[in-house]
Amino acid sequence: MIRILARLVALGALVWLAACSVEPDPGAADAGPSYKQVEATRGRLRIAVLANGLVRPIDRIELKSKAAGEVMELSIEVGDRVAEGALIARLDQVDEKAELLQARANLEVATAELALAEKRLERRRQLFSSDIISEEIQDETELALAAARGKVVQARTTLHRAEERMEDTVIVSPVDGVVLQKYVERGQIIASGVSNVGGGTPIADVADMREVYVEAGIDEIDIGRIAVGQRASVRAEAFGERVYGGQVVRIAPEARVEQNVTLFDVVVGVENRDGNLKSGMNASVEIVLVDEPDALTIPVAALQSGNGAGSAPSAAGHATVLVKSGETYTPREIQTGRTDYRVIEVLDGLADGDTLGIPMTSRLKDEHDLLQERIRADRSFGKSDDDKKKRADTH
Repeated sequence: MIRILARLVALGALVWLAACSVEPDPGAADAGPSYKQVEATRGRLRIAVLANGLVRPIDRIELKSKAAGEVMELSIEVGDRVAEGALIARLDQVDEKAELLQARANLEVATAELALAEKRLERRRQLFSSDIISEEIQDETELALAAARGKVVQARTTLHRAEERMEDTVIVSPVDGVVLQKYVERGQIIASGVSNVGGGTPIADVADMREVYVEAGIDEIDIGRIAVGQRASVRAEAFGERVYGGQVVRIAPEARVEQNVTLFDVVVGVENRDGNLKSGMNASVEIVLVDEPDALTIPVAALQSGNGAGSAPSAAGHATVLVKSGETYTPREIQTGRTDYRVIEVLDGLADGDTLGIPMTSRLKDEHDLLQERIRADRSFGKSDDDKKKRADTH
């Protein structure tokens, strides 16, 4: 009995909604089905895809040191703005300074030896030309000069490497940006990012936040309508209705599945000159597909096919509707355009103000008849054939 009452309530609600939404056609009660009347109207057609995502920096740089050692100076805190070339950290430089001084001294010695070898060769050339020294001594003098030149090159290379190691102890910001994370403190011993097998100790993360991106998952139903270059609007939950302009810059070639929903990640680039958008913020993305200020539209439910109202166009760009003419509705083929699945654009075949009809009664009648049959079946369940015969004789 409870199940029957539930069905009756559902049917009553369905009939009430239909009665409220259907405008009956005069004189059509006995002639055929009733129609809900809708009009072709002209106005703004705006179609957009909505999705949620997170704000991310475009270039997030993890800073490491090529050198290893103790952090003697740390000039940053999380959230600090740093300029390109600004000091981030400085390591202990005792060993590097010693190597640098030694390399400079070695270069001075090598340079002096080269100058001496050049003078010796010049004197011995004069002696050799006067047949005072042998050719063998002359060859040895030229060889000594070549060796002196090699020592100078080697000393300069050693000095250059010592200078690089000295520079490696000073870590500076490679970009104008914001410090997103800090991983070390003053006095901590860090490992080299070059020579260490584990990749070295990260010092900080820095990113240029003047331009960020929002990575949002778009349902596969809508992804076919998204293209690189489309404009988008971004709203961060932290700033209410404030709108940031953006543009689609990348569409993932591979889907991901989240809670049994197939999504494609779409990256929207956003200008963030004021710096209000922070990494990790929740944001909603609206990608505008159509924004037509003066489009003629009708409800999608007005489209007709062999199965009734609300069908997709029968061919690409074409559909059939029922246009009211006097007291009747005449089928007419129209040319359709873009749709948001609620209304559809009409390109040809209708004029602003044309009245269309949507047949409403056949579906309601079928559902009513089916419900009545189920009620009768429930009432007769468990009755014996004699009881049914007595009820039939009585009536």
